Amino acid sequence: MTKKSSFLRQLNLYSFNRFSAGRDQGSYYHEKFLRGMKFLCRRMTRQKVNGNRIRSAGNPDEEPNLALYPACPPPSLSGSGGAFEP
Repeated sequence: MTKKSSFLRQLNLYSFNRFSAGRDQGSYYHEKFLRGMKFLCRRMTRQKVNGNRIRSAGNPDEEPNLALYPACPPPSLSGSGGAFEP
């Protein structure tokens, strides 16, 4: 298993969904994985693997429209070490 396929498997186990149409087609989203709301991540749970799960096809009508959300400012670089500040 490659690193990419392993990463995508983890996204699926944490119930991330993939955009099936539009400008963001192919990217992933999760209702509890939002910028600036770290507390929501604690509510994300990993599903148990049973080997019988088949993912349903995406439905563009049920996917969020990210174009309606305000743009986030780019992160600023700190003066020491080049690390990003929250």
